[in-house]
Amino acid sequence: IKSLHLFLGPDFMTDIVVVETSDHARLSLNLSYNWFFEIEKTGKSDGSKIFSVPDFVGDACKAIASRVRGSVASVSFDHFHKNSASLIRQAVFGADESGKTRNRFGFSSNGL
Repeated sequence: IKSLHLFLGPDFMTDIVVVETSDHARLSLNLSYNWFFEIEKTGKSDGSKIFSVPDFVGDACKAIASRVRGSVASVSFDHFHKNSASLIRQAVFGADESGKTRNRFGFSSNGL
């Protein structure tokens, strides 16, 4: 065998996150994320990083949910209701030096 293709299952994950706004409104958000492993195909050590985290889906969901909860907790319900998409996007991906929302979020431990 000269090459091997490993199917890693679905390329998305979904999580239900309960958040609370600064004026104590509780909301349940159903968030979905697309994901992939960013691994150099030439390096053998990079390929083994994929398996270094046993529950990468759970870890990713916890990390992202924490960011979203922190962001939502700092705004009122009315502000969140009007700007929910941009607030969640900025909470998950962060902003670059110019204040523009990034379009990727990664984990260096496993290349996710």
